[in-house]
Amino acid sequence: MKLLEFPHSHYCEKARWALDYKRVPFAPVAIMPGLHMLTVRRYAPDTSVPVLLNRRQVVQGSGAIIDYLEQHYPEPSLTPADAGERRACLDIERSMDDRLGENIRRVLYDRLLAYPDFIRHCFTHPMPRIKQWSFSLFYPILRQKIHQTYVISAARVDRARREFDAAMSELEKKLGAQHYLVGERFSRADLSVASMLSLLVMPPEHPFPWQEIPDPQARRFYDEYRDHPVYGWVGQMYREHRQR
Repeated sequence: MKLLEFPHSHYCEKARWALDYKRVPFAPVAIMPGLHMLTVRRYAPDTSVPVLLNRRQVVQGSGAIIDYLEQHYPEPSLTPADAGERRACLDIERSMDDRLGENIRRVLYDRLLAYPDFIRHCFTHPMPRIKQWSFSLFYPILRQKIHQTYVISAARVDRARREFDAAMSELEKKLGAQHYLVGERFSRADLSVASMLSLLVMPPEHPFPWQEIPDPQARRFYDEYRDHPVYGWVGQMYREHRQR
């Protein structure tokens, strides 16, 4: 079984964590953003990652991968058995994949695309040096494409900041005195939210070797959430449930 992934990606981390949580052996295959389209299109109709390859079976997208694992590797389960809890769990997963995952990507790309060495580390770890060198050659074109696709405008970045903050406040209220987002045990809701926030918390249990954020304004964004209850909760979920 193989997982086509961007090692730094929060969406790929979600699928990778689910595989590890269920102790399903797999080989992570790091592919380079931008050039990845040529690889992914060989297997799937879309160009997004992660993509799980299991013999002739192809599963694209982190949520779909968890669905697949729940069907074929049911224990330990990540989806509540109770119908009401299951609906709540899936609602949180879908909502926070967008409100956290997409918005933090937009906010960080807005600042960090100006630092090619940092982006090269994120995009080419753990690839051979020749690929890291080739990345530097086409990065100016890739940077423009990423900006057009994900950053778009200052107004969109401002809106992303507001939406991200609102989602964090909502999660704080939802957790309250609870240990988990839904029910009394760890679920795909907790895994998804913690994965979406892995770019913010950078937990040591995450398999990617994080580097210091080079941009002062981006560091201020990180500092704003350092004492947020959800930030601490993410670290706790990683410590308790992210065994590789």
